[in-house]
Amino acid sequence: MIDTSIYLNLFLTIGGLYLGLNVLGLLYSKFVIDGTIYWELPYIHKHLPQTFNKHLPLILINLMLMLAIFPAGLHLMSDILIIPYQNFGIMLGQVFAMFLIDDLYFYFYHRLLHKNKFLYKNIHYIHHRASKPFPSDYLYEHPLEWMLGLLGPFIAILVLGGVAFPALILFLIIRTLHELDIHSGIASFYKKIPFAGTNEHHALHHKVYDIHYASVFSLWDKVFKTDKRRIK
Repeated sequence: MIDTSIYLNLFLTIGGLYLGLNVLGLLYSKFVIDGTIYWELPYIHKHLPQTFNKHLPLILINLMLMLAIFPAGLHLMSDILIIPYQNFGIMLGQVFAMFLIDDLYFYFYHRLLHKNKFLYKNIHYIHHRASKPFPSDYLYEHPLEWMLGLLGPFIAILVLGGVAFPALILFLIIRTLHELDIHSGIASFYKKIPFAGTNEHHALHHKVYDIHYASVFSLWDKVFKTDKRRIK
């Protein structure tokens, strides 16, 4: 187990980074909703201004809980989660593999939340109240939903036999920014990348609930036939 000083550094790094990204996400959300960004944005849907203040309390509760739980989980499992850094290429491979495994887990978990009537009604329905989501609405969900969803990165790291700390940091940054993007209601700039999970992909899920369960890779929806083009 890592010592207290290393844990403190880990907590401050992970917690501070996650807090900073989400504070920026909240500011971005306000800009997007209020239309105070001084250039024309390719909106997918019109936002409802009143939803920001209505959704903010639950978003902040989930943010504070996650700031405590995620670093604590890393600390408790540090011996098997964190391995020494080797080189840049291996680190990038670890990040890609983490996303692939995490998103596969998320696909089946997300699909279960829809297919099970009890889970949908009592847990996942909260997130779908955001029919026209703004960026920070990725945290507008039942606390139990994101806690179970957070198992994905841990499973990925365990499958890989551990990852380097820089790989974990890079994964966290990209994952958070991606979640903010696919809930923003603004067209994704990377939509030409094959199998990328874009805002266009996820926004349709908020309208047609039984398709597009994947988040990062639309590949899983094509493989398991839940892509819009395979539904007649």
